[in-house]
Amino acid sequence: MESVVVGNDFLLQYRNISSKLKKRFLRKPNVAEASEEFGQLARELSDGEAWAQAGLCCVAVARCEQTLVNPTTEVSAITQAARYFLKAEVINNHLHCPSFNEHLMTAISCYQHAIQLYLDQKQPKPALAASLAALQSLGRPSEALIHLRIAADLHSASPFHHLTCLGYIASCKIELGDLHGALMVFTQMTTLIEQTAEQPLTGAYKDILARCEISSLLILLTLRPLPQHTKQPHAKLLEKYSWTTPDLQSLDVPYDDAELVVLLQSLVLTCQSRDTQALATLSQHLTRLLGPEHLHLLHTLVTEMNRT
Repeated sequence: MESVVVGNDFLLQYRNISSKLKKRFLRKPNVAEASEEFGQLARELSDGEAWAQAGLCCVAVARCEQTLVNPTTEVSAITQAARYFLKAEVINNHLHCPSFNEHLMTAISCYQHAIQLYLDQKQPKPALAASLAALQSLGRPSEALIHLRIAADLHSASPFHHLTCLGYIASCKIELGDLHGALMVFTQMTTLIEQTAEQPLTGAYKDILARCEISSLLILLTLRPLPQHTKQPHAKLLEKYSWTTPDLQSLDVPYDDAELVVLLQSLVLTCQSRDTQALATLSQHLTRLLGPEHLHLLHTLVTEMNRT
């Protein structure tokens, strides 16, 4: 939280800079100078972690650049403003400060304005997905979904960024308990990787495919779709892990962990036999090999098995 002294000092400086934009007799306002000073003030405020005030200064920079007809600088400033407002909302959320989510709403408005500016410049590829996904971390996955779908559409021409957006969408659906929806998104991601990524897969694409495969497997084991209702890619995935072989090359998995392969194969067999005691033991071994999202899905699987 910013001190009162910092707050008063900010208001004084902001007003002094704003006064340079007023029209005076026989004197044009120095918009370029005001834009530079607003930008400098925004940097100083961000250094002092006064995120909301820094965001206001960036909005002022964007307005100045709009007057100067500098669309590239304008969109950069309004995007930075959105980041600052979102940071302010995250800090308030972590500190459990009472609010009306005004910083969040302002951040969303700034992002939407930035998107429109990109579209006006015929550059429909703003890298906003990661920031918009912060809505999910604030406990608003349903709202994040709306904006992430827009971001995914804007990134349709860029496979990797499109995958990033879809990944966040899948996470939101998991958090909302929509396992069917999450499974469809993971299937879409897998298909996109197969169609666009160079083979053999390396780096980020390989990691994304590994996430999709393990998540899809855990969801399928939880949902237990009837054979006649199981899509072909899902049937192949279940069949793939039904064979007990630790040979990574013959199994063609997108990760290099023979122990994880064996444990996932055992998990499939255990779920098919409905052995809840063995499932509990397997879960303990899998815990140290899985990330947070997969652990959440594993917990959901165990809960569902014990319930039925």
